[in-house]
Amino acid sequence: MKEFWTSLASLLGVFAFCQSFIYTVFPPEFRFALLKIFNRIFNCRSSYCYFDVTEIDGVNTNELYNAVQLYLSSSASITGSRLSLTRALNSSAITFGLSNNDRLVDTFKGVDVVWEHMVMQRQSQSFSWRPMPEEKRGFVLKIKKKDKSLILNFYLDFIMERAVLIKNRRDRQKAINELLEALKRKAEKSSRNGVSMEEDSTEVEDEEQEKRALESPEEECGLEEGCEKDEKVEKKTEIKG
Repeated sequence: MKEFWTSLASLLGVFAFCQSFIYTVFPPEFRFALLKIFNRIFNCRSSYCYFDVTEIDGVNTNELYNAVQLYLSSSASITGSRLSLTRALNSSAITFGLSNNDRLVDTFKGVDVVWEHMVMQRQSQSFSWRPMPEEKRGFVLKIKKKDKSLILNFYLDFIMERAVLIKNRRDRQKAINELLEALKRKAEKSSRNGVSMEEDSTEVEDEEQEKRALESPEEECGLEEGCEKDEKVEKKTEIKG
């Protein structure tokens, strides 16, 4: 076991030396050309082809990216192993999405395709008319070369149509939720107004009772004075008689 780790350390040292030698001797243009050649050789021998769907195309938002995001949100809840969950404000629906640098397998007319969500840090910009997000997001579509015509001609159009349906359904659900919230607030407001009207009526009744209570002693006093006067008149008549 000790010999294995010794050999591994030696290999890593040789690799680090070769890498530093290449970066020191060869210019960046030459390294880029070599990397490009290796990629072409690998792509020629590979049976797959790749398509990048970036979030921003130049300075404009890529509609295909938004459509793919909506489309994958409907199937990610079923087939995804690691998902990103979001919930919009004043909404009861939970949206599923691919996590950063995660992948999802989709099937279209018996053909398997692989979607991968790529997230990378964007290089700092010195000056820009339109501020860009800090992260560079995009989807990578991996398909077999023999299925290229089917995917490009029909699959992407299918995604756009499904995205429109999903967006319309979510907009209707959002409108329904907003309407229910408005009705709920209106009902609560009307109930509060009803309680306040009852409280106002009870306060008016209490004030009237207090007024009657204040007026009743004066009336009793008036009645008592009237009774005393009647008694005095009766006594005077008796004396005269």
